[in-house]
Amino acid sequence: MTELDVFQLAEEYFLITFAIVAGVGALQGAILGKGIRNRFPSFKHHARAVSCILLVLFSIGAIGNVINFANPPKAPLDAFTIPATLEEVLSVIVNLLGLNAGIGMAIATFVSLALLLIFRFADVNVVARYFMFVFSVIVVLAVLVARFTDYVPTQFQIIIYAFYEVGITIGIFIVTSRKNEELISELT
Repeated sequence: MTELDVFQLAEEYFLITFAIVAGVGALQGAILGKGIRNRFPSFKHHARAVSCILLVLFSIGAIGNVINFANPPKAPLDAFTIPATLEEVLSVIVNLLGLNAGIGMAIATFVSLALLLIFRFADVNVVARYFMFVFSVIVVLAVLVARFTDYVPTQFQIIIYAFYEVGITIGIFIVTSRKNEELISELT
């Protein structure tokens, strides 16, 4: 009897996998979008402009995140030493956070930090907050494994991650572009 691991099963049923991953991302994006709308009610008056700006920012962030996931800058733990000067401390922090990977990574980091701030201050109920937290932790763990080990994601895993990022971006765009809230009132 042959054993199938999770990734082989996901590849075998790739259309279902893509739909589920994009759906989870879109739900996460919708929750974030609703949190943004609730936290900043004045955005409702300028819904189209705000949603277009968020679409551009999150699209750039998604592209940067996917590129970083596909080709993660490696930071082997054995290369780090105990810093003696302030310059060495800053160098270790920059290397650990991956900020030395160029402008794309800087933009992706900015969007990720903006997401964290929005997530922290957004008006989102507890169940939705835990849902987003669990999936965010899973994504962070996958990125950390890729960064601190010699693991390189396969093309299929990169495509799955891209669908997840696109789902988040589309979810935020759809929810923030609406002037009324009936679409999302039951989701969160």
